[in-house]
Amino acid sequence: RNILKRLFSYAIARQKTQFNPAAAIEGRFIAQASSRDVALTSDEVGHLLRSIYQSSMRRANKLALHLLILTMVRKTQMTEARWDEIDLEKTEWVIPAGRMKKDKAQIVPLCKQAIAMLEELQILASGSEWVFPSRNSLKKPISHTTLNAAIRTLELDIQQFVIHDFRRTASTHLHEAGFNSDWVEKCLAHEIKGIRGVYNKAQYADQRREMLQWWADFVDSKIEEGRKVVIGRFADFH
Repeated sequence: RNILKRLFSYAIARQKTQFNPAAAIEGRFIAQASSRDVALTSDEVGHLLRSIYQSSMRRANKLALHLLILTMVRKTQMTEARWDEIDLEKTEWVIPAGRMKKDKAQIVPLCKQAIAMLEELQILASGSEWVFPSRNSLKKPISHTTLNAAIRTLELDIQQFVIHDFRRTASTHLHEAGFNSDWVEKCLAHEIKGIRGVYNKAQYADQRREMLQWWADFVDSKIEEGRKVVIGRFADFH
């Protein structure tokens, strides 16, 4: 498109034509900017969450974004979460098969920070069946674009950041910390390829719980670097 645009501009200058068809096509119609396809650094994780908590976005949206980082679930699995899926006493969240990409139920162990956030969200939900009810109606969840819009209100110097980067970020840091790859892949609800995937049906519940608690504590430590931020009583858990 760029080459053709210059070609027709030259032709117009030479009075060979009067119209530049390439100029009439906006770049966004033929290409989309993609995620940089890398994980956030530990400093970027801290900077991002400090920016979120210091912003004017709704408290529930702040907690949703923080929970996305900690639980490693997909965005729609978070925004469409229902209270009957969550057991605060067992400290686990069971996402039903119908809401999972592979049509298999996923058990998400909940760290101490996540439990405290969910206890606060129960109050904010005002009796709704949804963990994140819409601002306009308690009978439906927030839109799937709500969290994206909330992120766009932030003034961030993190290049090409998208919400899906949360999952890649957690995976990268957990692998770098030496955690078992099968535990990480199970948290991401990824299927293990090859023969190992056929025979390996383990849930790794205890190992994943310990790993996700380590991850939550790690994220907390990065939020606190640089300057203190008031984020909630769940910040006391270490």
